[in-house]
Amino acid sequence: MSNKSKRYTGQTIDVIFHSERCVHAARCVKGLPEVFDVKKRPWVNADGEEADKIAKVIEQCPSGALEYIRKDSSEREEQNDRTTVEVDSNGIIYLKGNLAIKKAEEIIHCTRATLCGCGLSKNKPFCDNSHNCELP
Repeated sequence: MSNKSKRYTGQTIDVIFHSERCVHAARCVKGLPEVFDVKKRPWVNADGEEADKIAKVIEQCPSGALEYIRKDSSEREEQNDRTTVEVDSNGIIYLKGNLAIKKAEEIIHCTRATLCGCGLSKNKPFCDNSHNCELP
């Protein structure tokens, strides 16, 4: 799989979506349904709410599939100086920090990521929610 991303441009904030990193935690959809609506095309309305609110919801995305670039100030998502690691009962490994993750020959720099801990993902090292599928 290639590392695809799409940029949704707004007046004060741009939202970048990395589809292959998404684990469908739905924190964006639940947090700001007027901005993140999977039933609409485009599904992200970067002008649907104040930039501060959009940034706050994006920072709750556990996979790092959503990122933002502020246009109204020099604020960017803060990178943690310390790396934190959490593992849930499905084996998903949640990382936060100043990350450099190697996928094939590519190095992906990000602040949040969800990695596969169960071995079923077809998008390793990232989790693709394959742990939720029915096993034979």
